[in-house]
Amino acid sequence: MTGHQNLDADARFGEFPGLDATRWKLVGTHKNPWGRVPATGGGQSLDGRAREYMDRLVATQSQPDPQSRRHHYVPRTYLKRWSADGKRVWSLDTTSGRLRELSVNDVCVEENFYRVVGLDGEAHNRVEAMFGVVDAELQRIQALFCGLTDPGALQFDDLIGLGVTIAVQRLRTSQQRRLLLQHDAWLVAQNSDEFVSIDDPKRPYRVAGMHTELLYRSMWDAADLMTTRSIEVWDDPGCRFWTCDAPVLVPFHKNRRPDLISAPYILWPISPRRVVALTNEPSEEKAVIREPTGKERGMVREAVEQGRERWIFSSTDQADRLPKSRAHRRRAQLRLRCSHWAPDGTYVDPPGCCVEQVEGLSAGPDIALCNQGLHQDAPSMWDHA
Repeated sequence: MTGHQNLDADARFGEFPGLDATRWKLVGTHKNPWGRVPATGGGQSLDGRAREYMDRLVATQSQPDPQSRRHHYVPRTYLKRWSADGKRVWSLDTTSGRLRELSVNDVCVEENFYRVVGLDGEAHNRVEAMFGVVDAELQRIQALFCGLTDPGALQFDDLIGLGVTIAVQRLRTSQQRRLLLQHDAWLVAQNSDEFVSIDDPKRPYRVAGMHTELLYRSMWDAADLMTTRSIEVWDDPGCRFWTCDAPVLVPFHKNRRPDLISAPYILWPISPRRVVALTNEPSEEKAVIREPTGKERGMVREAVEQGRERWIFSSTDQADRLPKSRAHRRRAQLRLRCSHWAPDGTYVDPPGCCVEQVEGLSAGPDIALCNQGLHQDAPSMWDHA
């Protein structure tokens, strides 16, 4: 049996299917407004602010172990943009339908979410210190694009900072960790001799360790997918945008989330007024600031509602519009399908098959595989639904 199921978790996080350069063809040319190739080569080519950012991340490894055990997977500074007083934000719990104002200190936070075991066998919180560096850059980028009036003033470092910020924020959430655990359960069920589950009660920090390791290994490759897109800033004078606990949104299409290469839009709400929309439509401008259409505002709202893990957030003015009376039974889940085509386009002769793995919108893992006896049931996937 070949295919997606034998990709490692790093490949799943990065979402870069194999590309055969011999199949490429030139379909058009466009002016590059940045004057440089808008990519880092997976973090191999860094200078300026990007190099300083990486150096600060590396430097945290030698810092004292932080004492805090409450770790935010969506930064407080991000959520404050939806807060009237800088302290509380209107929050809809989609598991209960309850709407209330909560402290930004108490949402999108889990005990020891980033606590890992070091090479010396001792548990530590230094990953949380690394996210202090990440959060400082997020705060800079969020403020920059919230106040942006002249796209021509953007620097190349700002493009790289935006790409890294969006990539890391997408990968660091509790939703991505849950999907990682579903993927782990599937791999273990298919070949328990080769794959040892990362979800081991005797090693309570192993999941966090794997999650953060994959995140930092794939962050620059993921950022390169973001920076090769065109930037639109959707500016809504009515301040009607929401956000959620998985705030980098890849809108579902027919209950299936496109990969990062083919998705028409990658959306990042940065305030009730503004959304950074990364599009595949070429542009010869560094960024385009425009008012969104009604359809685009609806797209953001639907993407927030479908893409959230548990929480939806809004400004005070929009709180009464949140979908508190609606049942939210579906969210992102692993979707597996059999195919005779491998990711690189190679045909798999019967009776072999390839398991296509994407993220779908459903109430639980969405599994529909062939009956050739090639696959094992993985009931523990539903433990992470």
